[in-house]
Amino acid sequence: MNSKSKKKSFFKSYEFMLLCVVVVLMVVLSIVTQGKFIKPDNLIDVITSYSAYGIITVGCLFVIISGGIDISFMAVGAVAQYLAALYMLNNGGNFVIIYVISIVTGMVLGFGNAILVNKLKVPTLIITIATMNIIYGLIMKLSGGVRLHGFPKWFSQKTDVSLFCVAVGTLVVVLILAGFILKKTKIGREIYAIGGNMEAAKRCGVNVLKVHMFVYGFAGAMAGLGALVKCYLSQQAATEALYGNEMDVLSMVVLGGVSLSGGKGNIFGTVLGIILIGILSNGMILMGVSSYWQKLVIGIVILISFCITGWRVERIAKKEQKGEAI
Repeated sequence: MNSKSKKKSFFKSYEFMLLCVVVVLMVVLSIVTQGKFIKPDNLIDVITSYSAYGIITVGCLFVIISGGIDISFMAVGAVAQYLAALYMLNNGGNFVIIYVISIVTGMVLGFGNAILVNKLKVPTLIITIATMNIIYGLIMKLSGGVRLHGFPKWFSQKTDVSLFCVAVGTLVVVLILAGFILKKTKIGREIYAIGGNMEAAKRCGVNVLKVHMFVYGFAGAMAGLGALVKCYLSQQAATEALYGNEMDVLSMVVLGGVSLSGGKGNIFGTVLGIILIGILSNGMILMGVSSYWQKLVIGIVILISFCITGWRVERIAKKEQKGEAI
């Protein structure tokens, strides 16, 4: 495909439409909030605040592209965050060590999901709802619900620069890594393949168990990493800190144009989905809108996105059927 064809396809894409929505929304919010929204301090605060959820969203994207849905990622993140916090309080350490603890913990729990998904042959939603409740139940029982705080100085002494670098820097690295995996690697192509048609992928020699292990392990690692960033921002580790935010993360992925049936989705669309949810929430807070109305508005936006995505998928399917008929 030449550069002109790529430009034409981009301007017709869902991602371009979403980009236009983001730009228009930013302009409207800037006017309505009398310039408060567009102030650099506010924009930096939005990016920093949503970076933790953005990291988790990237892992969720991999699962959905592969044809699954993971609801357990917040529970996985809670465990990883708590273990990293315990290590800091008892042993000190440094950022490298606690990053490794969070990533490895999340990855191991993700591997458990992968094995269950691959072997039980039941909907991934059911399996991950079950594992979510099991993980939350165990961590609540073992921790007694105690919140951890009072971390070492190297972790607790924050500046605006360190907050931005740790939170946003981690998100940027994750986005670059995820984009490289999906576009440039064999495992990335296999993720799209099993999401598009698992049986066809098997016949082509794709090892589905290996792909599931990678996808759910990666999602678990991102959950642990995002939860650790959340801990750094809030300066406390609590088993219920992430509980109830599963739909926020899924909405970011869905708004990014990913197909819930699998096989389609990209990093750019997901980034736009994260930005849209972030600016919507922040804009309504600046306008003094009640939290109940915030949920309502975001729910309507997600519903509209679902309708548009469904319409696009149906239109593409009709075009393919016409092509086959010809």
